[in-house]
Amino acid sequence: MFGKYTHNVDPKGRLFVPAKLREELGDVFYVMIGLENSLLVFPEAKWEKVTESFNSVPLSDAGALRYIRANVAKCEPDKQGRFVIPPILRQYARLNGDVTFLGQGDHAEIWDAAAYEAKEAAFLGGPDNLAAALKGLGL
Repeated sequence: MFGKYTHNVDPKGRLFVPAKLREELGDVFYVMIGLENSLLVFPEAKWEKVTESFNSVPLSDAGALRYIRANVAKCEPDKQGRFVIPPILRQYARLNGDVTFLGQGDHAEIWDAAAYEAKEAAFLGGPDNLAAALKGLGL
């Protein structure tokens, strides 16, 4: 999954899955809280691996996982390709209108569009940021 797509969360909390990501995300996917007030979106097969990772953490070290697990939603898009983002996840990610959906390889991210644009502009505006990222990839 790759690319950047802008859509709008409607008043009922519904969001379109970008057409180019629908097949890759499938009929069932999972949305959870992510870093920097973003949401992470996992296709079902990847979610099974994430769940295995959760389950491999010893209970004595799993305190933070309760907050992550408590903020996961199983999503099934309707025939128009829309799914509902639960209010608690919309609130966490500050989603109130325009949203940026990012393909990130084996998962996707959902951001408030203005917040993402500001972060992207800051990254691309730093003269060494892109060079360091490409170097880290061996390019």
